[in-house]
Amino acid sequence: MKNLVTRSLAGIVFVGVTLGSLLLGNYVFAIFFLLILAGTLNEFYNLIKNSGTRPLKAAGLATGTVIFVISFLVASGKLSALAFLLIFPMLLSFFAAELYRKNDRPLESIAAGILGIAYVALPLSLANLIVFDRTGAYSPGQMIALLALIWVYDSGAYLFGISLGRHRLFERISPKKSWEGAIGGTIAALVSAYFLSRFFPETGLVHWLIIGLLVVVVSTFGDLAESLLKRQFGLKDSSKLIPGHGGLLDRFDSLLFAIPVYTCYLELVLRL
Repeated sequence: MKNLVTRSLAGIVFVGVTLGSLLLGNYVFAIFFLLILAGTLNEFYNLIKNSGTRPLKAAGLATGTVIFVISFLVASGKLSALAFLLIFPMLLSFFAAELYRKNDRPLESIAAGILGIAYVALPLSLANLIVFDRTGAYSPGQMIALLALIWVYDSGAYLFGISLGRHRLFERISPKKSWEGAIGGTIAALVSAYFLSRFFPETGLVHWLIIGLLVVVVSTFGDLAESLLKRQFGLKDSSKLIPGHGGLLDRFDSLLFAIPVYTCYLELVLRL
């Protein structure tokens, strides 16, 4: 019970801070999400160090920051989309940086550095395409809706799982997750999708239900993917930053998978 109270209070504070950053304007959002990106990327590189690999952390954090800033400026209409071309020479900088280190396993270090960009920095940078419409106007509603779906699904899965969970969903990777929790979380997410259709009627109920199902699927895989990494290194949490939740990577593992899928649906279906 104490753990549930701690988890709930920490979750409420975290949700409040996240929503506040989105509602207080585009620059507050950018600063907050950039800090989240840096913190999450740092935790990922620390995980990798448990394998004996020395990831290029400084190059990764610098590259991730530049990618996010470019994405922000492009999405807000302040920079041409051609600026995204800068990403490619920045990725090559991992190879150049490794030349100046005494490292017996350079390929692993380079691969780990670039993997952090693909896994953490690029998905979080895509959040800019969600909070800005195609005119460059800041509109955080869609991002808030995505976060709400993830949080409701996670909370529903957790509550149904601890009370009704009997059949393991993916025991080899995450022994505590259950089919009962996943089904309960899915029902909660679809109910939330219905209410979101009332707040955002221009999107339509069918689209929200599809988005809800997509979020459920990709959030589950995002959670399991991070569990797979932690299981390899024998870790329970990516850090102890958030009481009852672990680290930023633990908190945002679902979002890292959900943002790219949601962005594709938003740009290729809803905004066409």
